[in-house]
Amino acid sequence: MSDRGILERWGRESASYDAFTSVALDLLETDERVRAARAEWEEFVTTSHGDVFEDVDVANPRDELFVDALYYDFVVDQFVEFAEREFGFTLVNPEPSANSDALSVSFRELHRRVAEADGVTAAPSDALTREDLRNADTDFLRTLYEGVVSREIRLALGEYYTPRGVAELAVDAIDADDFETATFLDPGCGSGVFPAVCIDRKIAAMRGDRAPAEIVESVTDSVVGIDLNPVAVKSTKLNYLLSLLPVLEDADVDAVELPVFLTDALGLSHDGDLSFAGETFEPTADYLVGNPPWIPWGRLSEDVKDRWRATDADLDLLPHDGADSRLGYANDDVSIPYVWVCIHRYLTEGGGASFVMKRDIMTGPAGKLLRTLTVGDRPLALERVHDFNRLRPFGEQVGANAAIYAFRADADHSFPIDATSWTAGDGRADFATVEAIRETLTAARTGVVPVDDEDTTSAWIREDAERGALGECAHDVRHGVKDDAQDVFSISREELAEMESAFVYPYIKSKHVVKYGLFGHELRLVPMRKANEDNEGELKSQYPKTYDYLQSHREALEDRASSWLQKGPFYNVFGLGDYTWSEYKVVWCRLGFKPHFAVVSTVEDDDLGEKLVVPGDHYMFVAAGSEREAHFLCALLNSAIYQRSLKNVASEGKASLSKTVVSKLELPKYRETEASRRLADLSMRAHEIVPEYTDTSKRAYNERTIPELATVQAEIDRTVEEMLTDGTLFSDSGQSTLSTF
Repeated sequence: MSDRGILERWGRESASYDAFTSVALDLLETDERVRAARAEWEEFVTTSHGDVFEDVDVANPRDELFVDALYYDFVVDQFVEFAEREFGFTLVNPEPSANSDALSVSFRELHRRVAEADGVTAAPSDALTREDLRNADTDFLRTLYEGVVSREIRLALGEYYTPRGVAELAVDAIDADDFETATFLDPGCGSGVFPAVCIDRKIAAMRGDRAPAEIVESVTDSVVGIDLNPVAVKSTKLNYLLSLLPVLEDADVDAVELPVFLTDALGLSHDGDLSFAGETFEPTADYLVGNPPWIPWGRLSEDVKDRWRATDADLDLLPHDGADSRLGYANDDVSIPYVWVCIHRYLTEGGGASFVMKRDIMTGPAGKLLRTLTVGDRPLALERVHDFNRLRPFGEQVGANAAIYAFRADADHSFPIDATSWTAGDGRADFATVEAIRETLTAARTGVVPVDDEDTTSAWIREDAERGALGECAHDVRHGVKDDAQDVFSISREELAEMESAFVYPYIKSKHVVKYGLFGHELRLVPMRKANEDNEGELKSQYPKTYDYLQSHREALEDRASSWLQKGPFYNVFGLGDYTWSEYKVVWCRLGFKPHFAVVSTVEDDDLGEKLVVPGDHYMFVAAGSEREAHFLCALLNSAIYQRSLKNVASEGKASLSKTVVSKLELPKYRETEASRRLADLSMRAHEIVPEYTDTSKRAYNERTIPELATVQAEIDRTVEEMLTDGTLFSDSGQSTLSTF
């Protein structure tokens, strides 16, 4: 049956949906048993998922989600019963809550009560054939599920449907040694696409060598699903059955029990016993697969947060201190801690895991836990990454970018990580099957490495992307003001009171700059506007106190050794020109290797008022043509890719960030594009954040993590990577010789 046929028959716009939900809503008003069931179900949902109803933009989300769950369960039951009749078996555990004590509500009893009311007809047998079931695939179930449960509620539950092709790619990425004997577990099985793929792989491995009944037994002994959403459990059971039909049709099997459980895989909100085949069941697996829930930490109930914190005692899931002592930050989803706990609880020694998660965790602060590559005391190797870049496997309405991460437990990690980058070849991207992915997308092989080789938790970037940051610098790199007379030109507040302030400026030295901001300034006398300028007459007549101050130090000034200072007046300085007085400059310290870049303009000084900042002798800078250009360049230079490139080309000498080093970077002129504007805006935001945290010592500042700044930095890293990928950094044509990642 076509998608349109499915939606017309059973979707939200169908007559059967209207009839069923109308009766169900009436029963919620009049039937105490239905109201009691809804109350228990609501408590179950909020305990496990947090207050998912709070921000859902529907009239009555609690009633709507409950009725939708009831209706979906009803429709799926009809399909299951049709399959039982057509293929001659009985599913012994159709209820979501079978095999666990997580929820006592009987959906089957409730929806049968609703269906008995006048006007409700939804029997699939009226529209389906045996062949329809035989040919049904995971897209069929996706269409059915998305046709019943509203998008707002699905996203509130953290559910992102995984296309079949992505699931196939993820299962294949674990490189299972023997599909026939391997055991698989999806701890957040959703609609069941991952178990379905595992079943298909196992059937393919056994068919021809094993009898159909043996295959059914082997599969149901070795492919397990867990989920906290009753609708998801029901979906997975139907998907499981559809995947088994090719062998069930030929097997002499009277009854089938499916190992799909309604429970909390993490044991946080529910950790009751599971049963299977009449015995207590404790799942473990050789391989974990799936798409973990993308639920923000801030949406979880306080009780669940407390349980997470208790779990942290064993696994060190909370890398932050003080007010930041959370799983991540308030808006981070819990997918990485979720995966870590599942590996800890279920994965056998030396087992593999393959999960679909956000690609941003390779660079962002929320991904630091993953980049530790340890689960408790178990080392973890990340063996493979499939990166979907800016593609939308979950649909255009889901803004999150995704990647597949394939791990091996109890193994030593090494870099680079094998990575495949997927991009749309002709603009069309088809994720229906892995074959469709390979036909419509372009794959490029590369590697992933940490920005800092000595700290694997630092941002990870593509191995070849750092080479993309090397190229032509379209800007003049200038040296800060050099005067070789610290004692003379450094002005105290007391000395300032005894002279005119016209030639005294806020002056930055190596201790004054951090990424995206200033950590104070000193006062410096810069008695001319250009090097070698003969302005002695001007000083004598208009600024006599300043000139008298210089005269009082004339001997020290004339004794300066630098040949650059032998020209011009006795107070001459070097490294001074029109560029010094540029309204916006990108500055950095050239000494040592501290690649902290900041935009400077004017500062408000208590005695000088608002005045332009002058970079000192230890500084290099680029005079920008505009504020946006300055922030664009600053964002590039502070990005993870450029920072690693700098590390690779910098010398180990004293001036490791010299003009020669920085000039090796691709620093183009600013062009107005969406990406360049975004970079400039992000840098501006970073420069707004830093001053809020400089009311402490610089050491204390450097030792802390600023969540908001880390989030902005992660977005800068992603944007720069995209610009290097699609070529928008290089030319107006947007073409790049860099392979896509």
